[in-house]
Amino acid sequence: MSLLRNIKSGLRSLFRKDQVDRELNEELGAYLEMEAAEKMKQGMSRRDAVRAVRLERGNLEVTKEVVRSAGWESFVETCWQDLRFGVRTLRKSPGFTAVAVLTLALGIGANTVIFSAVYAVLLKPLPFKDSDRLVFIEKKNPPRGWTRNPISPAEILAWRDQSGAFEDIAAYTQRTCVLIGAGEAEEDPCEVISSNLFPLLAVAPSRGRTFSAEEDRPQGPRVAILSYGLWQRRFAADEKVIGRAFDVNGDSYTVVGVVPSNFSHLYASPFGALPELWLSGIGLSPTLVWNDYFGIGRLKPGISLQQAEAQMNTVSERIEPMHNDLKGWRAQLMTLRTNASGDTRVALFVLMGAVIFVLLIACANIANLLLARGSGRANEFAVRNALGADKSRIIRQLLSLVWRPRSRTPARMSQKPSKKPVVARCRVPGAAAFEVLSLSLRLRLPWCC
Repeated sequence: MSLLRNIKSGLRSLFRKDQVDRELNEELGAYLEMEAAEKMKQGMSRRDAVRAVRLERGNLEVTKEVVRSAGWESFVETCWQDLRFGVRTLRKSPGFTAVAVLTLALGIGANTVIFSAVYAVLLKPLPFKDSDRLVFIEKKNPPRGWTRNPISPAEILAWRDQSGAFEDIAAYTQRTCVLIGAGEAEEDPCEVISSNLFPLLAVAPSRGRTFSAEEDRPQGPRVAILSYGLWQRRFAADEKVIGRAFDVNGDSYTVVGVVPSNFSHLYASPFGALPELWLSGIGLSPTLVWNDYFGIGRLKPGISLQQAEAQMNTVSERIEPMHNDLKGWRAQLMTLRTNASGDTRVALFVLMGAVIFVLLIACANIANLLLARGSGRANEFAVRNALGADKSRIIRQLLSLVWRPRSRTPARMSQKPSKKPVVARCRVPGAAAFEVLSLSLRLRLPWCC
């Protein structure tokens, strides 16, 4: 409740300042009257009693300033005043404003663009369930120095069934498909996939279903899943597209599903084109060693990449004698994040460091401009310090190039001001001291507190 009262009181002070000031004046006036009444009971006249109370309690304006600055709303009001006055100050110096804004715009704009790319490629979470356990599977041949090569069906099945490192492994191969039917013939990139690819990624079609295990057989039913874009473009977003047949590379396929509009292709190699449809009939066989496939695996909980690779290499050594074409080949795993970023990871980090350095240079240039402007305001800050402004407020003014306009008091004064005259506390040249004196006379500042 105290927090809510504090917030309510602060908002009231911000939006009903005149009423709050009247209430503060009435409260202080009543307090002084009570003190004066006590002294009058001791035999003092009213005039002497009021004078004695004022001398004991100090300047009323100082007390009011202390009361106003006690709440959080004082800081908000000060910042708002600084901001408004800063805008007016910048409008008076269009040249300086143009240089400062352009310099900061270039530095911040470059950082924003590069960080957006870094976030999209390296930081943004992948849209797959438990994506940290999903890996992209290729193979390498260390004796020959070959890396990132496609894999064969024999290796996929052996690694899936014998390594013990995966919950499941799916496979796909890239093709170019010529579509005939539902419009003019067109050529689109496509993928032939195993039936467990979409369940492995935990992705469900927005319409229809995924493939069944029976449809993995080369002689099984020929079915297809459309991309959302192909469904919109070629089939005019027809809700009755499920069950419709069309020709792909001379064979008839039946549409069984449509992927969601936000489906991501970040599971695959970044070097291939985005597929427009996915076909069944991958036909994985332990006797096939043709290297034209890629694997997507989901690691078991607690299994690292290094452990999985070691277990897969043991399987590779075991099946080498059965297939001479697999001699010397070993598994190569990488996370989907690493696979999606490709060779751009290092370049993006270097570029990010470069634009951050550019932003630091821009900030240094702006700081030099502000320093040059601030050096000509030494007398001004000396006057403010002499009038009682604290160091924190002057620092904020240096940072914002502003001074609090139309304040009810010339500046926030210390709660216990010195008893020396204002001019005596001002260590500035004679001209500045004369200015302090004239300000004191015009503003009716007390010579002694």
